[in-house]
Amino acid sequence: GSYPYYLCRQKNCTLKGKSIRRDQVEGDFEKLLGQMRPSKEILLLSADIFTDLWNIKRANAKDETECIRKNILQIERETEQFFDRITETDSPTLITAYEKKIRQLEEEKIRLDENIAKCGRPLQSFDETFRTAFSFLSNPQKLWESDRLEHRRAVLKLAFSEQLQYSKNEGFRT
Repeated sequence: GSYPYYLCRQKNCTLKGKSIRRDQVEGDFEKLLGQMRPSKEILLLSADIFTDLWNIKRANAKDETECIRKNILQIERETEQFFDRITETDSPTLITAYEKKIRQLEEEKIRLDENIAKCGRPLQSFDETFRTAFSFLSNPQKLWESDRLEHRRAVLKLAFSEQLQYSKNEGFRT
């Protein structure tokens, strides 16, 4: 069955003692979605907010990268100190312990280098992400018409703050 009529899955459904045809409920729901169009001002405001959020995330990623670089420098200093200690000692036990610590520091440095490579790289470009978000905002019905159930669930969650109520005489109440 079609997802908007998740209240029941039969051909007819009884809501508050009344029998309502499934296709009537689905048709009313699609009509409601078709009417959901934000004003141009709302779309422009959304674009500004989205751009600001994107820029904030990029700035945060730069800060995080800088913090990781500082950690790498600290690891390099510690590694040098352990190398100096190795050259100054004659104890095989201490040399083994220092070598083990150097290996751990080098592994940590590799992990941090990998984090820097990933840090600040979005999964999609700003344009792709922006286009997807605005496609939904400008016309939620487009996403609803997708064959994917997760898209339909996303429409219900994003477009309606609570579960829809349906009245036989009035249709959907929002």
